[in-house]
Amino acid sequence: MNNLNQILLVILLLVAINAYAGKIGYVDMNVLISESPQILEANKNLTLEFAAENEKIAQQESDLSSLEKRITQEGQFITADELAKLQERARILERQVRRAKEDLKDAITIRNSQMVDEVQIQLREVVAQYAQNHDYDAILINAILYVNDEVDITEEILAELRQSFQSGQ
Repeated sequence: MNNLNQILLVILLLVAINAYAGKIGYVDMNVLISESPQILEANKNLTLEFAAENEKIAQQESDLSSLEKRITQEGQFITADELAKLQERARILERQVRRAKEDLKDAITIRNSQMVDEVQIQLREVVAQYAQNHDYDAILINAILYVNDEVDITEEILAELRQSFQSGQ
């Protein structure tokens, strides 16, 4: 019922805006978030930011793989006590790898959320400035069932973001 109320509200808003005969535009924020150079640059920085942790986990996984291979190949030729020690080391290393992966995933999720929030603020500012510069009365985003291509200004906003990004570097 809540979604129906939102749809009805959007339809009423569109009818009111059209009755007013104002200039409206539509922006697909999902496209801006996925394709803007600001997001692409932030994603690249995020990858670099966590590269050391990723490399450390990769090394631990390699060590674990080597240890498991050793256990498989030499297990029948070593004493039961030595085999038990190797298996315990493998279990400990496996837990460390799993924990490190979970911690890294959490850290990346938190940092990614912060990054997207920061870029969304920039995106909103660019959209608002574009609307003011081109005399739009309203810019609608995402919660639209249908939009005419003439009203969709996503590509124009994306071009503004690219230009802003290039001039900011």
